[in-house]
Amino acid sequence: MLRISGRVALTISDFDIMKIKYLFITCLGLWALSAGLTFWHGDMAWAANFGDSFGAVNALFSGFALVLAIHSMILQQRQNAEFEQKTLAAMAQQAETIQLIKTSLVQQANVARVTALTYLIEREEQRIETLKEWGMQSYKDENYYSKGIKAAKTRIDDYQAQIKDVGTAPC
Repeated sequence: MLRISGRVALTISDFDIMKIKYLFITCLGLWALSAGLTFWHGDMAWAANFGDSFGAVNALFSGFALVLAIHSMILQQRQNAEFEQKTLAAMAQQAETIQLIKTSLVQQANVARVTALTYLIEREEQRIETLKEWGMQSYKDENYYSKGIKAAKTRIDDYQAQIKDVGTAPC
């Protein structure tokens, strides 16, 4: 069992290793036997005929190798298709997450804007009260600073309109 970073990357059982070892030893033995027969017999024409007698086996192994190569390509194509599906699903999920983050940021910006505008309205209302108090204290007329009061009320109306615009703005 081969482990990479704590995960099992490739599992080869002892039985599989034994099969590969026996296959290798069998092939090596057949090759050595054919070489030995060639040298023992000494006749190259006979050795050539003996080698030609394995032509069908050679074609069989070549065909088997071709079938394995085609099977390997089919498996790889399936794995690529599966990987593509998983990748597309992950990308779609990421797109949803990005859209949620975008919506959240827009909502947070709107909340911050409404909070700031509300604070400005409160400050303008305090300014109106202060101007009225000054008018009463100094001139016994709370409307003495009417231009300032009117300007503050205009700003309050403007801020309230901006708050309504924020409330109707699409996210």
